[in-house]
Amino acid sequence: MADDEVFAAAAETRASLREANLLSHTDIETEVDPSGTDAKGFGEKTITFWGSFCLNLNNVMGPAMVLLPLLNQRTGWFVPTLAMILLYVLSSAAATMLCEAMQRIPGNFNFQHRYEFATVVQFYYGRVPYIIFQLTYNLSMQASNIAAMIISAQVMDSFIQNVAGHSYALNYQQYPPKFIASDGTYTHPWKCEIGSKGCPEDGVLTYVISLGFIICMAICIPFGYLNLDENMWFQWFSLAGLALFTLEFIGQFIYNMGREDKVCVPNFNYTEPCTYQPNNTMGNYTQTGTDLAPAFKGSFPGYSDVLGLAVFAYAYIVTIPSWVNEKKHHVNINKAVWYPATVGLVLKVVCGLLGAWAYWLVLPNDTPRPESDDILNILTLPNQPKLTIYSAYLWDITTLIPGIPVLAIMVRYNLLSGKVSNRFWSFFWGVVFPWIVTMFCYETNILTAFCNWIAIVLQGFINFVVPAFLYRTALKRYPDHFDREQVKGHPETVQDEDTPGLREYLNHPPHGRDQECSATTPLLAHDHAKSIQLHRLTSISDMTELEEEPVNALPPYITLCGRTIFLNRVLIADIMIITFSVLSVGAIAMNIAVAAKGES
Repeated sequence: MADDEVFAAAAETRASLREANLLSHTDIETEVDPSGTDAKGFGEKTITFWGSFCLNLNNVMGPAMVLLPLLNQRTGWFVPTLAMILLYVLSSAAATMLCEAMQRIPGNFNFQHRYEFATVVQFYYGRVPYIIFQLTYNLSMQASNIAAMIISAQVMDSFIQNVAGHSYALNYQQYPPKFIASDGTYTHPWKCEIGSKGCPEDGVLTYVISLGFIICMAICIPFGYLNLDENMWFQWFSLAGLALFTLEFIGQFIYNMGREDKVCVPNFNYTEPCTYQPNNTMGNYTQTGTDLAPAFKGSFPGYSDVLGLAVFAYAYIVTIPSWVNEKKHHVNINKAVWYPATVGLVLKVVCGLLGAWAYWLVLPNDTPRPESDDILNILTLPNQPKLTIYSAYLWDITTLIPGIPVLAIMVRYNLLSGKVSNRFWSFFWGVVFPWIVTMFCYETNILTAFCNWIAIVLQGFINFVVPAFLYRTALKRYPDHFDREQVKGHPETVQDEDTPGLREYLNHPPHGRDQECSATTPLLAHDHAKSIQLHRLTSISDMTELEEEPVNALPPYITLCGRTIFLNRVLIADIMIITFSVLSVGAIAMNIAVAAKGES
């Protein structure tokens, strides 16, 4: 088909669709704010390859690394390590699948249009699935962020208490509200005089606004106002802290292996000296080493946590579309996804193993040592070296706090690109509102439990199932076109038909953003069968006129021992969809079973 015929057909089709109100009259880049007061609200394409590596590694790491030592001691190291490797491969594949689904959108080969995760769903599936996804996506993201806010505020208070002797808070659980100081304990620092008006029976206050919370909020809200590309220096700061303090942990773990680790169960805050009692089943234990975490060890509660933690450790796919929209052209997506994921896998496995071999985390009755669910709680106990204590605090602060505005920006971007709200209200709902909610109940168990269950129910589907669905739909709707016989004979010479016209079409599409176009609406109504080749570029020998390479999350074919094998990528996507659906449902069922067992 000649170029002028293609563009004429596209223009005529777009005009007819617009008359039928099937297409938006404005592109997202020119009017994303319904009030018309701001034209953008997004960042620029300035994130380099190393900036992409930094951002994606920070998102891959998250807080999961410090949860692995206990899991390795409860179940043995083989099953958690295998689960981490499996999720590393599948999550990286899901991330690149999502990128390819974005690239296959007509006119978006160079990611020149602003498609966030929710608006990609809208493009492929229409309005109703988009509304459902927008709600669940934002609920999941805010739940994850609120959980991080809670932990960050508590860690900041502990850090202040360790340095200054006390942290401070506004107690509004009692009337009149008043400022109080922490009492020096590590588990429940906010206490009141039992018997006083409004004081609970156990004397523990839950309705306070602490100094640590105010500091975290004061840091995160301004960074949440900035765009993703403007946050990069904060991400480099986070990566430096991650690398420096993780290396300190590894050194401390190696030093501890084979040495004494005193566990005072009745007095685990170590405010008084303890004595080793080898014959007391609830006493003190000192042996460390590889025997603490063998390859296999039976524990149903432990095995029930493996899948959930593995999914949690790689639930970063939600951050990928915003990064793709603000990375520089020519930054290779596959390398920028797989390289940091590989480094993250190594760090998680190494710290998970060494941490499990360095400390007693599981008591002889198969119950976890108090506060051992997070190895940082053990590293900040007063009997640890000062360097390790401060490293643990600073690791938490430099890793968790910079991640909060990133997730908030993702929520803001999705609300703005979907035209749910204008720039101000997107900022309010995405960045400010979760801090308001957390402020008034962050010391309560209800909010933490709610956020945890939202993550358990939604994270697996949003991060793994939806990207595979989008990839499958993109392959079916905009398939590749090449001569299989030519591929078998000379795969290095394969080019799509009408390559010059295709390049021009991909860089300057005649119809812009077909946001409301449904799966049943052909893009070029006059000659859909011939023009579908224009929607995807699979193999181009000369990339000089294109700013992006094809993502190719899965190659259409591979050459093995001289034989060309064509991959059924739709079938692979189907397998991923079924696998992750089953795994997600299984994780939900196991957590419900464990919760029910705990209540009984």
